[in-house]
Amino acid sequence: MILGRLRHVKRMKKELFYIGTWNVNTMLKAGKMQEIADQIVGFQIQIVALQEIRWRGYGILKNDTNSIYYSCNPNTTGQAGIGFVIQKSAMNNILSFETISDRIYKLRMEGKFYNKF
Repeated sequence: MILGRLRHVKRMKKELFYIGTWNVNTMLKAGKMQEIADQIVGFQIQIVALQEIRWRGYGILKNDTNSIYYSCNPNTTGQAGIGFVIQKSAMNNILSFETISDRIYKLRMEGKFYNKF
């Protein structure tokens, strides 16, 4: 009878990602981005999908702690728009982003056994 863990077996470190969604209603208000960043850090979420950010066009905003990938209506401000806020710790596992429309954005992540999404 064997009690406990075998000595030659190494424990694998689990790498977990916490993913969430947030309907922000608008990110045109002053201080809204800082509020979102504080909440994400507080809840230790690595990837957050944002809905209704209502900016114009598409692009990437990067700072020391996270990156924002967004896609909105290129012609008008204040309608629809989506994006992802990704913490720096999760950036190595991101394979690609694809803008499909101002309401659909595709994020591909690297997985241990297969790639996600």
